[in-house]
Amino acid sequence: MGASPTDSNVRLDVESLRVFRQLVAAEGFTAAAERLGVTQSAVSHKIRRLEERIGRDLLRRDGQSFVLTPDGRDLLAHAEAIVDAHDRAVDALQRSNVSGTVRLGCNEEVAATQLAEVASRFGRTHPEIALEVRVRDSAVVAGWLDSGEIDVALLQVLDTGDAVRPADDVWRRDELTVVQAADADFDGVDEVPLISFGPQCLYEPWFASAMADAGRSYRRVMECPSIQGVQAAVTAGLGVAVLNTPHVTDGMRPWAGLGGMALPPVAFVLRPVVSSGTDDAVDALRSHLSTTLEAGDLS
Repeated sequence: MGASPTDSNVRLDVESLRVFRQLVAAEGFTAAAERLGVTQSAVSHKIRRLEERIGRDLLRRDGQSFVLTPDGRDLLAHAEAIVDAHDRAVDALQRSNVSGTVRLGCNEEVAATQLAEVASRFGRTHPEIALEVRVRDSAVVAGWLDSGEIDVALLQVLDTGDAVRPADDVWRRDELTVVQAADADFDGVDEVPLISFGPQCLYEPWFASAMADAGRSYRRVMECPSIQGVQAAVTAGLGVAVLNTPHVTDGMRPWAGLGGMALPPVAFVLRPVVSSGTDDAVDALRSHLSTTLEAGDLS
């Protein structure tokens, strides 16, 4: 296949290695494509070109799934080191002299992924900017932004009407699913038990409206702000919950109590403060986050 693995002219492309690393982390071509903001065929093409370039098979494919070959496992360790070294070098060359303080708000979904790594990298490239991060529910974060308590927000909104604003950068969309435990049956109960993310739950107003439209009632049996807590409550059979589809686990199944009613999608957005002036520190953070999102490093 392609070049000999001992060919001294073989050159590894950093972006192909980045795609390979993301593919392994996402555990699938579709998920990797969504994270990277490209098509599934583009991911497949990058991997094929990488295999041809080094003359080795990296994956054993089975439809949409795959397992790493021994060569794939070896390359993954090198890919991590090469991509990280590349990014550190770029960080050093792009170090900025902009100074100031910038306040970032984000919801738990974002904070639970790679925010710490992204914030650390921003600190390396902008050592004179003091970054302050606050984490709460999306509705609270949006309120902070509108009242001027923060400068930039990473949050999720129901992708309906004008919820996504013209200035928003959308980096990901998820579908929603109403779920219950795999061995539970709340389809026909008179008062449906709901597990909510709390008073500022993004999904509960939609759920309440949908239940009213269906002529059904519900009661809140638990409030928990964390994804892991809600997942545990669902699988324990305490009630139903509205979850982003990627958070649906093997111990759950869809709840059919709304008769197939369509759920709105969720958009993850980067939202800047609305201001008549400009702030170099805020602009620097927004640019850094936009670049990170385009590269698929925050998902």
